[in-house]
Formats: sequence, C-alpha cells, structure tokens
Amino acid sequence: MGLLTNAGKDLVSVYAELGLEPYLDFVVTSEEAGEDKPKPAIFLLALQRAGVSAQEAIHVGDQYVIDIVGARGVGIKPVLIDRYDIYPDVADCPRIHSLTRVTDNL
Repeated sequence: MGLLTNAGKDLVSVYAELGLEPYLDFVVTSEEAGEDKPKPAIFLLALQRAGVSAQEAIHVGDQYVIDIVGARGVGIKPVLIDRYDIYPDVADCPRIHSLTRVTDNL
C-alpha cells in the first residue's frame, strides 16, 4: 500500500506523526515524480514502487479530477472516497464514504 501526494518531501514527516508509516510500503511525492497529480508520472512511479501493473492496482482518492481522472489515465481502477457527499452525481467509478468500504468495490 502506498501514498501518493502532491505535497513535498518535507511534509512526509507529517504522515509519520499521524501514525501512517506502519501501514505504508512507500510514499510517492509529486516532487519525486516531477509532476503533480493528475499527470501520469506520479501514478507510474507509484506502480513501479509497488511492483504491480496498472491492472493490478486501485487508487483511492478524494478529489475527482486529481485522483480519479489521473488514475484512470494510466489504467488504474479509481475509487472515490467522498466522505462529505461533495460528488453525489459521480457514477463512473465506485464512490465510498469510508476507507472501510474499499474492499466492497474490488
């Protein structure tokens, strides 16, 4: 499991403070990839770090254009996490309200 972020490397320490490190195999920043989401480079670097093909991966994100369109653009199955019903009309990908629902859509 990895984390893709448009935040810089200096903010990666925040994820450690939040207690996410034990759950992550890798973190990919837009700084490392040379492009922000939704451009392909950050998604492709994540696939490389995970050692999987796009068809084997899912990307869970909370922003439609940045996460869903970006992931789909490289062939990754997107899942929209919409905790606050910001995107009620989205029907072209699974839409969940909690991370506990991710596996419901696999």
